Amino acid sequence: MLLKLRSLVFLVVFYLWGTTSCLLWLPMLYIPGVPRRWHVAFQTIWLRTVHFWLRLIVGLGMTVRGREYISDKAVIYAVKHQSMLDTFIMHAILDDPTFIMKQELLQIPLYGRVCEKVGNIPIDRDMGMKSMKKMLKRSRREIDAGRSVIIFPEGSRADPGEKHAYLPGIFGIYKYLDVPVVPVAVNTGLYWPRHGPLKPGKFVIEFLPPIAPGLQKQKFMTRLEETIETASRDLLTLVETEK
Repeated sequence: MLLKLRSLVFLVVFYLWGTTSCLLWLPMLYIPGVPRRWHVAFQTIWLRTVHFWLRLIVGLGMTVRGREYISDKAVIYAVKHQSMLDTFIMHAILDDPTFIMKQELLQIPLYGRVCEKVGNIPIDRDMGMKSMKKMLKRSRREIDAGRSVIIFPEGSRADPGEKHAYLPGIFGIYKYLDVPVVPVAVNTGLYWPRHGPLKPGKFVIEFLPPIAPGLQKQKFMTRLEETIETASRDLLTLVETEK
């Protein structure tokens, strides 16, 4: 009962804070010439506040493994996607990354506008190759500007212990940008599940050895999937053994 109450309190605070802060920032979203760095600063403050509420209300913290694999150069981070947390935490770890995100997320009032202003890259799956080519060009600009690109290779959330097919678009990005891909495993779905209350504890984000550019498609896709899925399963097992 207490777990559900704490979860409910956090979600109320989370959505109230999100709506209020975006409304306060609303004029900046439509004033021409506002520097991108201002929008990034707003996003950073918003995300750090969310992390604070998670710790205070839910008792949920974070452990980061494999920091030695975080690159000081712009690369691609391919992240296992289990939870809404996954869209927040990378900003707390990496320096000003860019997300590749579904086009429909830009339709969310206020939130979508902020995503657009900070430079996140939309992809419309219904548009096929046209959208893919546009996304690749945007990704190239971000990499050239020194910002890493984050992508969820499954495209949508999978419950802990499950996986979706890895989409071929990740190989297209890998081949076009010709930079390393850093796989990232998570167990966030155990603590902020799609359905059910948030749970206290420490979720784990694990950066894994990078995959160098130049691999053929099948070899790359197999290595990426096996690396992420094996490490993510190990993180689930870790939690079970600690109980």
